[in-house]
Amino acid sequence: MSGNQSFNQRVTIPLVVILATVSTLFFGGYKLWKQDPNPTSSQPTDSASPMESVPATPTDLPTSSSEPTADATGRLPVIVLNGTETPGLAKSMGDELHDADWVVDGTGNWMGTPVLETTIFYPVGGLSSAQELALQTGGTLVEATSDLSKTALTLVIIQ
Repeated sequence: MSGNQSFNQRVTIPLVVILATVSTLFFGGYKLWKQDPNPTSSQPTDSASPMESVPATPTDLPTSSSEPTADATGRLPVIVLNGTETPGLAKSMGDELHDADWVVDGTGNWMGTPVLETTIFYPVGGLSSAQELALQTGGTLVEATSDLSKTALTLVIIQ
C-alpha cells in the first residue's frame, strides 16, 4: 500500500506533525523554565517547602526604616515563622494569635540561623508588645537585628 502513497503522504505530512509536536514541547518547556519559582499568593500559607507567603530568610523580611506602628490595641503586628520541620505549626499559632486579637502579618518557615527555643525578635520601640506576646507564647525576647522587620514582631515557633 505504501507504493500507492504520494510523497506528501509518506514524508511531508509526518514531518509537519513531528515539527509541530517538537515546537509545542519546546515552547511549553521554555515557558515553564522562565516561570517564577516563588509566585506571590494573596493568602498566607504554612508548608514544609521553602516557598511560602512570608519570606523565609531574615534578609527578605520587611525592613522599612519607619517607626513601628501599633494596632488599635497598642500592639505591634506579628510575623509567625515555623522554626521546626513540623508542617502547619506557624499557621496554627498565627490562627491562635489572630483569635487573641493580634494582627498577624503573615506566616511561613524560619530559614535563618536555627534557634533552640521559641524566640520573639522585636524592633526598637517594640519591647512592650514583645513582652505581652511572650506572656502568651512563652517566647524568649531578643532585639531584632537590622535584617529583620523594623515594624513587626517576628515570632519563631519551636514546640
